[in-house]
Amino acid sequence: MVVNLLANNDEVLKIHVGKSLSLVDSSAELKIEDAKVTITDENANSQELQYTFLYGGKYISDFVPQPNRFYRLTVSHPKYPTATSSFSIPSAFKSTQAKWEDNTGTDSTGFPTGTISFTINDDANSRNFYEIALFRFEDLGPAWEVMPVIPENPEIAADPIFNPEGALILEDAGFNGQRKLLKFSTPFGSNFGTPYKYLVVVKSLSPEYFKYFKSIEDYSLEGGLFSDPSAVYNNITGGVGICAGASVSKDTIR
Repeated sequence: MVVNLLANNDEVLKIHVGKSLSLVDSSAELKIEDAKVTITDENANSQELQYTFLYGGKYISDFVPQPNRFYRLTVSHPKYPTATSSFSIPSAFKSTQAKWEDNTGTDSTGFPTGTISFTINDDANSRNFYEIALFRFEDLGPAWEVMPVIPENPEIAADPIFNPEGALILEDAGFNGQRKLLKFSTPFGSNFGTPYKYLVVVKSLSPEYFKYFKSIEDYSLEGGLFSDPSAVYNNITGGVGICAGASVSKDTIR
């Protein structure tokens, strides 16, 4: 049984439960719609989640998990071993307000580019992991459009890690306990003379969250016809998948 839960303090829980497939099986994974999915908090309060066809078919909670709280996940079904795991939401991300500067450089075609920057106040008492996503507001949508995350810091740009949605995954190994200024290039500084509106979304990740996406990156880079791929990180007892938490911080640049 496959169980996937990437939780954060910005939305209700959305849990995917399905049947495992071989890595060489190209067919779509079959979802399990009649499992019993339960979340229990550190005070022994439990809630059974209900299946919905929304979000591609997932089990949904009616509460949002809170930072620095511990939760346990249990998924049972008569045809499969009971799957269990646990997660917590890290403390809120600490940073200075993001800002944007225009005409800080040019891209490969000669068009002017700008720079989004902000400072991470990293906690020296623990290993910390981050996910950084950038968005630009398009008036014609109107909607927030995903932007490529292009780091300007040389030590980060040399070997970046991205999740499948294109967000940058970062660990504090090179700046533990420091105030780290991060800079990212933005394509095209303005829309017909009107400055764009940007959204910076930073997640403070649990170690399990980071290990999962790092293992996916390693799998995609090392797997091949003549090599054994790296194993994707799994922390589901009695099944396969991921159960991890993150705290979300958002900053709009107008």
